[in-house]
Amino acid sequence: MNLRFEAKDGTAQVEGASIFSPEVSDEKRRLRATLRQRRQRLGAGARRRLSVRACARARAVVGRARRIGAYLPHGAELDPTWLMRRLERAGHVVYVPLVGRRADQVLRFTPWRAPFLVNRYGIREPRRRHTIKASQLDLVIVPLVGFDESGTRLGQGGGHYDRTLAHLGRAGLRPQRIGLAFACQQVPMLPRDRHDVPLTAVVTEQRVFRGLRTTYTHSH
Repeated sequence: MNLRFEAKDGTAQVEGASIFSPEVSDEKRRLRATLRQRRQRLGAGARRRLSVRACARARAVVGRARRIGAYLPHGAELDPTWLMRRLERAGHVVYVPLVGRRADQVLRFTPWRAPFLVNRYGIREPRRRHTIKASQLDLVIVPLVGFDESGTRLGQGGGHYDRTLAHLGRAGLRPQRIGLAFACQQVPMLPRDRHDVPLTAVVTEQRVFRGLRTTYTHSH
């Protein structure tokens, strides 16, 4: 799996790697704690400013995708609402995820503009109305706790996005998977489980990591 690193000159390129180890879960828990602390230390004002910068970069990555899945920020996550509003104004249709009642369920997506409730994880989501499957989206913007240059994503640990997107990626189907993160959430290399779904691209306030093609190494 290769990801092209696009700085201002758009030149450098790196090749990612996968890690498989019995100790992956413990390492992920340690990294989550460390990276959440980094993100929290930015402060609310800095997170707002950096969120807008990252969203401005992400606007070009979205391109002509019409149906776009995004997310409502929780805690110190990068806030994508600046981008979501501008996408709506430009004629894109923006959806946000709904978490199923069972822990092993895949995500479904519903139009963003709906009355909100707080789900069992303490995360805001629209009250249930018309929903679509992930396969009906052209692109999904995903939250993350950490990432590396290979496109490996460290999520919250629930596996909702991995379960939802795994079968789509193996078949080369929609949607593209774009991670939004602060630059401080990057690490040199993340541990990776067989079920982890790599990202198509990652956007921070500083730069874009854009994937040419993502290869899945696991099978279910």
